[in-house]
Amino acid sequence: MGDPFAPLNKFVHSRSGRWLTAVAAVALGGLYSTAFAPLSLKVPGFIGLTAGLVLMAAHRSAWPAFFLGFLFALGAFVPGLSWTVRSMAEFGRIPMPVALLGLVALAALCALFWAVAAAVTAKFCRTFTPRLLGLAGALTVFEWLRGSGFADFGWLTPALATLDTAFTGFAPLGGGHLVNLMLLLSLAGFAAALIGRARRQLLPTFLLALPAVLIMAGIWSGAHTWSEPAGKVNVRLVQANLPVVDGWTRASAADRLDVASELMRTPWDAEVKSPRLVLTAEGIISSDILRLNQKGQEALEKFLESAGGPVLFNGFRRDENRSWLNSSFLVEGATVAVTDKRKLVPFGEYVPPGFRWFVDAMGIPLTDLTAGGFEQTALPVAGIRAGILICYENLDGEVLRSLWRDPEAAPNLLVVTANLGWFSPSIIPQHLDMTRLLAIASARPAASVNMSGRSALIDEKGRRIAQAPVKGAAVLTREISVTAGSPTPFIRFGDVPALILAVLTLLGCAVYSRKFS
Repeated sequence: MGDPFAPLNKFVHSRSGRWLTAVAAVALGGLYSTAFAPLSLKVPGFIGLTAGLVLMAAHRSAWPAFFLGFLFALGAFVPGLSWTVRSMAEFGRIPMPVALLGLVALAALCALFWAVAAAVTAKFCRTFTPRLLGLAGALTVFEWLRGSGFADFGWLTPALATLDTAFTGFAPLGGGHLVNLMLLLSLAGFAAALIGRARRQLLPTFLLALPAVLIMAGIWSGAHTWSEPAGKVNVRLVQANLPVVDGWTRASAADRLDVASELMRTPWDAEVKSPRLVLTAEGIISSDILRLNQKGQEALEKFLESAGGPVLFNGFRRDENRSWLNSSFLVEGATVAVTDKRKLVPFGEYVPPGFRWFVDAMGIPLTDLTAGGFEQTALPVAGIRAGILICYENLDGEVLRSLWRDPEAAPNLLVVTANLGWFSPSIIPQHLDMTRLLAIASARPAASVNMSGRSALIDEKGRRIAQAPVKGAAVLTREISVTAGSPTPFIRFGDVPALILAVLTLLGCAVYSRKFS
């Protein structure tokens, strides 16, 4: 099989060609970024991703592929992660030029994974069509490495651009990384088929069926019922819109609790007889929950009384080793259950190894927190079991899967409590999309309560049942159905099936290209 991009290879190795190709890679990455929230422009975003895959696969040598893969991903991650600038400049008190450099550095770190994936594919796949399809497998593996596999920052993984499409139907089977593989294979197969038909090549023409088959499989899986009804609960989300408390701000726990208490006094619908559950956002109490002053203790008592039922709130506490933990407290009557945050935010809740000098030089007021254990289970409340995820914990599925370690204590409802006021508003719909994907993958409804906007109730298919205003204080109350039943394949096996398929895809393409080149 010939290489249909031999003329392009010759062009891009010219001086003017290198510059034009580099600019095109960045521009296509920027177009791809529009597929993610808050814009969620699927068609132009997927066009940008498809063209970017073609550009990366057009090279037979590793270094040009690495270079273009890096530039494409950089063009996507810089706008996609722009919400980080506010936290550095406003709350970290870092000068704006330095904050912008920090954004580029973070985007570049994420882009390296795409660059290496493109280089590995070019190294082992000799011809264009196998390179294009093999790139789908390589990117899936390196996206896993960027997420839970190594770097623990899987923000803006391609699966999050597929919400409300057929591709999310694969989430219960293999989570976000199986969605990644199916999306990338579909786009690669479509591009290879179009290019092959233009050159009257037989194999790429057959690949035109690949996207149709995968989309139909996604529709089937999405229509499948992975859980069963397990009752109803009347959930109230309290979006308090309290200001962020940074290292330079003194905040009164009593005043913050009083704001939430006033919102919780909204009357309940007397006709709804299902058990009540009140959820408040992360950051209600920004100090040690066990060392409140007299006024704070009185405000907490009033807060619990105002809830009118079981209530979840968040604060900080010290364990027996005097280490600080970010914890959620679920109070029902005289019973208090605690969930400690297991996934901490780098540079927000802990300093990654080797970067203490940077934090000290910038004067960032940051206390290292201690991560909670993965043995924590869902908590019984209001006749159901609630699986608590604190903010960053909805980034990948490992914390989610840990809630099923004890099959007898599996959750009926996912609860995500977050305080995203540290960042620009564009982070909020991106964060909500992560919760929606986890709801689909686990076949469980979710309640996402955020301090500053878009608190929402989501069903087990990832659909928004109800949503609070995008900003400002609000109370959202709705009766929702919860689910039970056997765990989905993703909950059982995690990312392993997706990674096996991705590696087999890359290896199969490499063997095919070497045998028929």
